[in-house]
Amino acid sequence: MEITRREVERLGALRSDEWPIVSLYLRVAKEHITDDHYSIHLKNLLRDVARAKEQLGLTRAQSQAVDEDVERIREFFRDHGDEFGQGVALFASSRAGLWQVYHVPREIGNEADVDFRPVIGRLVRVVELFEPVCTCLISRDRARIFAGHLTTFREVAVRLDEEVPGQHGQGGWSQARFARHIEDHVRQHFERVGQVLFHLFEQDPFRFLVVGGPDEVVADFVDGLHPYLRERYVGAFNCLMEANVKQVHEETRRIVEAWQRQEKRGYVELMLGEALSQDMAVLGLERVVEVVQMQNVNALVVDDRLSVPGRYCLRCGAVQPIGNEANECTFCSGPVRARDNIVPEVYAEAYRQNANLVFLNDPEFRRQLEPHGGIGAILRYRIGAPTSA
Repeated sequence: MEITRREVERLGALRSDEWPIVSLYLRVAKEHITDDHYSIHLKNLLRDVARAKEQLGLTRAQSQAVDEDVERIREFFRDHGDEFGQGVALFASSRAGLWQVYHVPREIGNEADVDFRPVIGRLVRVVELFEPVCTCLISRDRARIFAGHLTTFREVAVRLDEEVPGQHGQGGWSQARFARHIEDHVRQHFERVGQVLFHLFEQDPFRFLVVGGPDEVVADFVDGLHPYLRERYVGAFNCLMEANVKQVHEETRRIVEAWQRQEKRGYVELMLGEALSQDMAVLGLERVVEVVQMQNVNALVVDDRLSVPGRYCLRCGAVQPIGNEANECTFCSGPVRARDNIVPEVYAEAYRQNANLVFLNDPEFRRQLEPHGGIGAILRYRIGAPTSA
């Protein structure tokens, strides 16, 4: 199954009060799928599961359940490992009725863990790669539509050619009427393509719309689109109608990534401005943990290299105040678990609260946030003010 933002949100909402959940991410190199390189990575990850199980203080029945899931995972990769060409994310808790396997991009990396919730930090980190994208190549008499996201892309099997009359050789009024006749056909073609795009959007909403074609044609076409589609239009490129899928995908990725970079710039500038005026933003991991616990995060902005040790509660999931070494949760007195890097727990919890996540991998943006601990948050409401304000 392909991973989507909807699936990540569904996983983030899952919790098993009794039975532990095994979360496993494996980067797959297809050329090593049958050799020791592949099996060694998997073996090491399953050892990580055993170590994580020991840290949780499980009952005998819970420990046995994890062992059964590990054996099922081992058999799954033995029988189906060659079906994955980039990466896989797997979530298993047989006694809780959970078994989900997803195709994911190689950027997901390798990790294995056991918890009472799916460990979704890695999925959250790359979720922007799964944002649905639609690209339409348009000319005055033809159109092609592509759908997917930044890692996979395909052409939608819809025929969108229009019989537009040729040029008229006579002058005067006859030529003018014929020109209007041609333009009517072009307009009808644009309207038909726009209707197909809107139908696709209603079936499977996409976040980004990219258009390819001559500048003048693109401008006229976009101007006539439904407002919902125009809101998602992020840019255009000039190409031939005969361009192959790879070329269209590369141009689409370039435009979407440029748009995302500008969006990140806007988030950084807004956050720093609000925080320095002590208004609607906070900076630093300690303050961010506080506002996440208050469910007061509109957008969380973080340097994607940031790593800080910390603790979170196994019962309520709350990230503990930074520097707190207590073995009981500050909020519910439940057992806590230490992490070498607590940052993924912080942004995973913010994601569960429907906050926007902004990961910074651009050196310019990282430098701007570095003096402030590499992390900050734009708030939903002013601290101390009523929620409805």
